[in-house]
Amino acid sequence: MRVVWPAVESVRSGIDWTETRLASERSSRSWQRVWLTRNEVRWRKAGTVVECFGVADGYLATVEYTDRDVTWQLTKGPVPLASALAVSALYLQYEVTPHVDTDGRMFVAVVDGRPVEAFRNFAEKPFEYSYLDGYSSLDELPNWLDRTDIESVYSRLEKRHRRELPPE
Repeated sequence: MRVVWPAVESVRSGIDWTETRLASERSSRSWQRVWLTRNEVRWRKAGTVVECFGVADGYLATVEYTDRDVTWQLTKGPVPLASALAVSALYLQYEVTPHVDTDGRMFVAVVDGRPVEAFRNFAEKPFEYSYLDGYSSLDELPNWLDRTDIESVYSRLEKRHRRELPPE
């Protein structure tokens, strides 16, 4: 027989109710920036995490579904900071991932000023294509990307001290 004080049981019930309530509210929330250092930034929305972090000579952007333990790169490899943040913003704002052309360049299809994932053109008008791998500053980003959240991130990450590997 388990004896539980009424106050303890009441607190447990309250905690269970609060966790359930917060979990449902968290899932409907928009993206929240949860981490920003000199080398990386992380956004979270429910069970999805978008991360942009510095590696040897550039930045990588990834997306992770924590509930399925799945992570993949949004960038094709290390790219300039502005390009990595453009790809991150593309996913955060439109949930679109870039394609990679035969030359290894990241691009996205754009229809009516909005990026779309498109493997074939079923629309009446042709897609426009926007390459995402050559940006060296936020001023160069396309107008359909909102820069509001990534401007402060850019100014923080661009000051990163590069760590070079020692010579052999």
